[in-house]
Amino acid sequence: MTIHSPDRPFFLPPRSDENNGVDFLGLRQTNLDMMADMIPSINNVTDYIRPFSLVCWVFWKFYDLCSAAGLEDPSREDIDRFRERIEVLFSWGASMHHNGGRIPGTGAVPPAPTPDGQYPLTFSDWKRLQSSTSLIAALWYGPASKIVTGLGFLMPLAGKTGFFRVTGLGIHLAEALDAHLRSNEELYSRLLATLAPVTASREDAVTLWQTWAPDQILEAERVAFHSALFSDKEIGDRNGLLGKRSTTLALAIHHMRHCTSPAHVAEIRQGMALSIGQDGTSYTIPETLIPTRNSWLTLQMRQLQRLSMECLLSWCEDRILADRINETSAMAARFSQGWDGTENRFGDLTTVEDMIALLDAQADSIEGFIAAINEERLENPFDLIATIQQLFRARDPSFAHYAFLGMLLSVAYAGAAASETNSLRLGGAPRLSLDSLRRSMVGLGATSVREAFQYILEAMIISQHFSTAVNRFDGRNQRLRLAIEETGLEAMVGKSWEPTVTEDRLPTLLSLAAQSGIIARNEQNAFWEV
Repeated sequence: MTIHSPDRPFFLPPRSDENNGVDFLGLRQTNLDMMADMIPSINNVTDYIRPFSLVCWVFWKFYDLCSAAGLEDPSREDIDRFRERIEVLFSWGASMHHNGGRIPGTGAVPPAPTPDGQYPLTFSDWKRLQSSTSLIAALWYGPASKIVTGLGFLMPLAGKTGFFRVTGLGIHLAEALDAHLRSNEELYSRLLATLAPVTASREDAVTLWQTWAPDQILEAERVAFHSALFSDKEIGDRNGLLGKRSTTLALAIHHMRHCTSPAHVAEIRQGMALSIGQDGTSYTIPETLIPTRNSWLTLQMRQLQRLSMECLLSWCEDRILADRINETSAMAARFSQGWDGTENRFGDLTTVEDMIALLDAQADSIEGFIAAINEERLENPFDLIATIQQLFRARDPSFAHYAFLGMLLSVAYAGAAASETNSLRLGGAPRLSLDSLRRSMVGLGATSVREAFQYILEAMIISQHFSTAVNRFDGRNQRLRLAIEETGLEAMVGKSWEPTVTEDRLPTLLSLAAQSGIIARNEQNAFWEV
């Protein structure tokens, strides 16, 4: 697509629907980059081992069938037809039985069957898209399966789009699944082990699901995937993907050792960052895990920063839509009327400079910051996130006060964690890194809460939103939620934005680790060390 730069002023086309999205301040990518560095090669939807095995088996079996048929140069149509058939059968079975993790394509509506109950098995017939509902799609298991950035099971073939060679441990996954699928020789021969177009009945999909459902991991699959996901020898080495995954998982396991009962993901996430057990007792961690613990805490503080700032954009929209307040000065006045410094541990302090100094005095290092939280001298960032979310869901406008407090706590962390230069500067000024946030807030000096809040609205929320929207304008779709008119700010949406905390891949990592036998999990989805 070619986009022509405008050579004169023009009006944007009228909006035809709600302005949906997840990143109206441009902060999300930095969080995603930090997550990818902590837990590389997987994503938030790769919950199961079995789809990895299935993807490997598809390409492994395809080449096996081509060799047997004497097909030396298969076409893209050949591989797509075979892969789509397997994926349709798998997701069709999942849609009739599955109630757990995420599997692509389960929302597809079956096409009309033939009079004898047979269904075609192509994406076209099922109205599925390769780019979004295929196992190999970028949203799903594709990137996680590949070499270089993934778990190393598939290698793209140069000059052959859509073709992959199964490598290393991926071969073991494919071979283990193949032996298992052969347990039903009739279905295997008729539906799976052929290059010819075939159809299947609903009963066929049900029977196949009983064989390849993702909760039935084979021992050979478990062993192979364990080796790809985690290595004791790599713990502490953050230079490679396996080392980063292994070290982060080791940090989670270290927390589990200080739990008296199985722990849920939220508890493990917090324990990894704050080194505190279920009984509230702080514990020490090995030297090899400290850099990863520090990075993990930095990610969680960035999560707090992002949620706080995005909620302030939503609060700004609320004031326009619900209260018809169109000026930032009036918004700041409304905010300051409800601000209670005593309630927020600032006593009679009235300037941002003094508030930051009070917070800074509690800790001058990451260890000190963690101790201050565990000793309740500083707000717990996880509790603060929960409070903001709870008040936001209740549409209580006071969530803005806790969001402001979240920004101040993020500023204090950036001061205490000054040694973490690289992670604090991730995103730079354009994406308001933690370092940039601190510099801006400290630079406010002896300004009042009202003046500081007005500055935040204008320079960090509204201007940041305009910048993000303009940079992402593609010539057709505008992403502005606010506009500046003669009468002040106007909302270009019918309802305020509903920000959420970005998933950090920890649930996926723990799920895959449990299936691999590295840790254990119960029916309540709580984990413990094996």
